[in-house]
Amino acid sequence: MAAGKERLFAQYSLINYLKGSRGPRTVREMLSYLHNNTNWGRAQLVSGPKDKGERNLQYWLQNIRASKEFRQQIHCEEVPDNLKQNRYKSKLPVVDNRNMPIEEACTVLMAEKLLGVLLPADFYDAALRDLFQTAKEVLEKYEDRPKNVKRMVSAYLKRIAIVQRGQELVQRSVPHDVLGKISKAMLDGKCLELKYKGQQRSLHPYGIVIRGPKIYLLAVDERARSGVPRKELHPRQYFCVRMNNVEISKWSNQAPADFDADKFIARGGLETESHHEAGLPKRGFTLKLRVFDGESGNLLQDLEEFPLSRTQTIKKEKGTSNHILTAPGIRASHQLTEWIVGRLDRVEVLAPVKLRTYIAGQLAATQQRYTARS
Repeated sequence: MAAGKERLFAQYSLINYLKGSRGPRTVREMLSYLHNNTNWGRAQLVSGPKDKGERNLQYWLQNIRASKEFRQQIHCEEVPDNLKQNRYKSKLPVVDNRNMPIEEACTVLMAEKLLGVLLPADFYDAALRDLFQTAKEVLEKYEDRPKNVKRMVSAYLKRIAIVQRGQELVQRSVPHDVLGKISKAMLDGKCLELKYKGQQRSLHPYGIVIRGPKIYLLAVDERARSGVPRKELHPRQYFCVRMNNVEISKWSNQAPADFDADKFIARGGLETESHHEAGLPKRGFTLKLRVFDGESGNLLQDLEEFPLSRTQTIKKEKGTSNHILTAPGIRASHQLTEWIVGRLDRVEVLAPVKLRTYIAGQLAATQQRYTARS
């Protein structure tokens, strides 16, 4: 497409963007839209060292505001002393989203509560900020209804929570701009430049994993890619809370386009291997546990409802009130050994023998810690 046509296309795209917006948009929001949706915006509204392209956009807006199409459809709320603060909105009637059904409002607010921390800043500003605000207004108005003609939506939202299993750890929040830059880098196919535990790194971001209360970035360090075939590269976990000075790089992200975080986790991608320490093979093995009836509490029921393996079986042990659990396809990981040790005297490893010996050694070392004199 010729440069003139691309420029005109960008102009009409901007008009349509403002017509579809629920409220006024700032220069920064419009810049983000043009960067992400038009070739002309990416080529001409280049990021400057100070204003990230906002000055270029301001000059362009001054030129096109006199055009008939723009003047008739778009209104500018001017701030004479600071052009960056100008806000633009459509002159056309806006659909009243306060007619949003309460069921939709509840769903929107649930998404904000559970996923808001991960939303890219430009997505939030362009499409979700007003949507969330509308949902809040709908709920507030709905709550004024008599009790006999409304559902308990507000109470329901307060009664949904996601918590971590085991001992609760104090949540350390990740700065929103860090998560925003990570998301933007993945959306734009770029690398990340950052400091991680004080060391400068260039990372190829693969995905984000929330494993409460921790948020991880799955990524490959540029230095690890040297001489390694792409198919053999496996992302490592990086704690987002340990990242500083995060910036989006000009270099392209080499993460596979078909990378699937759910499949990565299902294959054991988040597990920390301990097969070397336990002397077990890296491939899967069959785990056999004795689950003691008298001390198991709800453990047996938990294992039936949340099995260790998809092909797990649990059978009553002959001559006792205990049960034998057989779980094929298990991998030797720190998560597995910690789970076994955490069950204390409620379970006993019967096979493989090497894992039983490893667990016994861990328990013996623990006992020595507690019985040795200081």
